Amino acid sequence: MPKEFRHIKDVERYLLTLPKFSMVGAKAANFSLSRVKNFLQEMGNPHKNFPSIHVAGTNGKGTVCYLLEATYRRAGYKTGLFTSPHLISFNERFRILGKPISDKKLVALFAQVSSLLDTYKLTYFELSTVIVFTLFDHEFVDIAIIETGLGGRLDATNVLLPLLSVITSISYDHTDILGEDLTSIAWEKAGIIKKKVPCIIGKVPNEAYKVIEERAFKQNAPLFEAEQLNPSFSKKNIALSEPNITLKTSFFEPVNAWNVAMTYQSIQCLKDQFPVSEEDFVAAIEEFPGVPGRFERMHPTFPWYFSGSHNTEGITSTIKTVKSLKNKRKVIVIGMMKDKISKEILNQTLGFADRFFYKLEGDRAASLAGIPSHLHMKAIYDGDVEYMLSELKTSLVIFTGSFYFYSIVKDWMSRM
Repeated sequence: MPKEFRHIKDVERYLLTLPKFSMVGAKAANFSLSRVKNFLQEMGNPHKNFPSIHVAGTNGKGTVCYLLEATYRRAGYKTGLFTSPHLISFNERFRILGKPISDKKLVALFAQVSSLLDTYKLTYFELSTVIVFTLFDHEFVDIAIIETGLGGRLDATNVLLPLLSVITSISYDHTDILGEDLTSIAWEKAGIIKKKVPCIIGKVPNEAYKVIEERAFKQNAPLFEAEQLNPSFSKKNIALSEPNITLKTSFFEPVNAWNVAMTYQSIQCLKDQFPVSEEDFVAAIEEFPGVPGRFERMHPTFPWYFSGSHNTEGITSTIKTVKSLKNKRKVIVIGMMKDKISKEILNQTLGFADRFFYKLEGDRAASLAGIPSHLHMKAIYDGDVEYMLSELKTSLVIFTGSFYFYSIVKDWMSRM
């Protein structure tokens, strides 16, 4: 570890020494809150100095976080937003008023915590968490939107006592850590529900709902369901029965109707502390440009998109949406982790005119050797990319899989 953090390069070098989940999986996780709690206590408990909304869920949590931030910012509040993973730069995880923090500010935060790093030996995500709590305290944010990493109960962010908890969805993901059935996964996610703190829930299976309901009852936490707003989606329009409006959005995927419904319910729950007018809510949603890496248009000329979909529920939504689009010839390019890829996911790629596979870096990355031959998936290598893409200029291409694939695809786009 550098003795002092004076430059962003010092931060980058230090981050490379930390266990990172994207590269090595569960070995990089620490399933205890004690280190983070003790570290924060020595820092003066900065996480207790700002109001927050805590968001967990298998899919949709990043989108709900971005929507909440955009809505409160539109209404005039100073917002903080914490999400992960980042797509290009570490700074993206930490946003004030919608903008990633500067290198200078990030270096200053690392310098502030540097004396404790050797004592507590935090993981990559734990360090991200203490950095963001320190930042939001310094910046005197009016409201912070905090996304969990994975799970909830033992997630480093779960030291918070928020004003509101949100659980967006429950499906199979990180089963080696969270459990192999939906009730186990729901139990972990429901760990963010705190005593008497309201909780919003999205579209969840019945067995998961029962677990969340039981946790909320034990914590005396009021429960609100997105289903109560009858969210629906048609040709990018999202309708809610309350406040009985139809919003013209930039979204492609129908699941975003649920994300918008959860956003509306959240602002309703907190309307006494943080009033938001219906006009500001509508404007925030209709002007929302989309979440980076979620069905993002990657090229100005060609219909090429990236959508991070790293589990069965996510990739099912992405593929269903792609197949509903008008372009006749559709191509899929996948880069995934081996603990996420499955026959169920791969079989959904059938029906695409071409299927390509790119091997990511790291111990967790899936390889073509593990993909059944009947799928006729073709390996692509960096040297082939320009030729491959030049052949696909008239095709709708969806790049999907791990969010860690995003920066690679972004680099490919710069060559075209």
